[in-house]
Amino acid sequence: MTTHEQLASANLQLEAEVRELATRLREAEGAIGAIRRGEVDTLIFQGEAGPQLFTLAGRDAEANRFRGEILAQISDAVIVSNPDRLVTYLNTAAETLYGVPASDALGRHVSRLFKTQWDSPKSRSIAEAALLRLGAWRGELVQVTQDGRILNVESRVTMMREVAGIPGGALAVIRDVTERHRDDARVRVSEIRYRRLFEAAHDGVLLLDPATGRIIEANPFMTRMLNYPHEYLIGKELFEIGLLKDASASRDMFLKLRTESEVRYENLPLEGRDGKHQEVEVVANLYDEDGRSVIQCNIRDITVRKQAEEHVKLLMAEVNHRAKNLLAIVQVMAQQTAKLGDPKTFAVRLSERIAGLAAGQDLLVKSEWHGVEVSELIEAQLAHFRELIGSRILLDGMAVRLAPAAAQGIGMALHELSTNAAKYGALSQSTGEVIIRWRLSEDADPVFTMSWRERGGPLASRPQRTGFGQVVVGRMAAAAVNGAADIDFAKEGVSWSLSARARDVVASDGA
Repeated sequence: MTTHEQLASANLQLEAEVRELATRLREAEGAIGAIRRGEVDTLIFQGEAGPQLFTLAGRDAEANRFRGEILAQISDAVIVSNPDRLVTYLNTAAETLYGVPASDALGRHVSRLFKTQWDSPKSRSIAEAALLRLGAWRGELVQVTQDGRILNVESRVTMMREVAGIPGGALAVIRDVTERHRDDARVRVSEIRYRRLFEAAHDGVLLLDPATGRIIEANPFMTRMLNYPHEYLIGKELFEIGLLKDASASRDMFLKLRTESEVRYENLPLEGRDGKHQEVEVVANLYDEDGRSVIQCNIRDITVRKQAEEHVKLLMAEVNHRAKNLLAIVQVMAQQTAKLGDPKTFAVRLSERIAGLAAGQDLLVKSEWHGVEVSELIEAQLAHFRELIGSRILLDGMAVRLAPAAAQGIGMALHELSTNAAKYGALSQSTGEVIIRWRLSEDADPVFTMSWRERGGPLASRPQRTGFGQVVVGRMAAAAVNGAADIDFAKEGVSWSLSARARDVVASDGA
């Protein structure tokens, strides 16, 4: 490069430095003027040690300090930043909210305090457009602090104008609404749970306006219970949907609720649109809902419960009847055993007969009095010969379920026959056998027959006197089935038979 070219380059550099000095001089003069006019009370200088904050004294210094104290004491966070988003001011609330002291924040980027999480790019674009066009924006944001806390905030941002050559910036007033969001979330969860309970409840639920007595809400179960659409129920009074007798009954309920806060009605008849009759239980409560009174009526269908209660009553009456009948049989047993039996063995014989009767009762109770299979009845009455069944005691018959009365009479007969066979008949010797048969004829009016045949035992002979056992296998067995019974003491062994119409013997579902 020639000497001439070097001089030209130096001149250009000098001119640039002069222009820069002139610009800085004008800025300094503007700042000094602003300071003199009281428009600036604080200066930030960027030096080698970092940003430094200086407060200026002047004629408005006292007022400025007063304004600063006010900003410092308000509960909302206040942050001022320059166009480069460097923090130029933050109050005490901002320091507390973000956990960053002013000495660490002033002169640094606002991201030192927080980072903003926009719910979408569109929301950010809308905010930036509002600041550019209107100079202000207000909305809710999610901010993440330096220590990882997530804050929900309401932010109001205003663009500040340039003053005395000092570039403007942004003033942000920020309110922490995190706890309010949590409260709102809890309320929403509570509302969702209530709505689910309301809609999924297996009781009818009605909400009434106490002032008018009219329905303001009904859950789905209530609409199904009455078979009315939801819109039909809204605005109706309880008596108009058949829940109470008349308007007077509705008024009585409201009067009771004012003093008792809860009213209960049981066994109310309810008829839906389709004519279906139901028994319901109604519990009405008066409570406060956000400053206004509401009546809630819970309607429970107790039709099944009522039917069960009636069934229990019938069962209790039946049990009472059967208990009396059983006691009468035991009484006859005791009288006949004492009268016709050996007084020395009275207690033993009576105990055995009661045990046989109890075995039959156990089977009836087990089947809930629906009847007893013939084979089960035989096995129960001959339980002390269980090991002989299938070898010396042979059973031959079809599956037949005996009605309770028939099972009781036949069971007593089987007990007497087995006891006699064990003492005097085929089962008293090791060579004897018993064959028990039963049949149902295929006639239009079928007949049930049953027989007991003994063979291979000692020679049989008719007893000299008629004992209670003969009464049981004869008259009592026949009476139990409205049929006929016969016993024969043939030499080859005792033979007993019973016959009756199947409809008097067999349970309704027993064949």
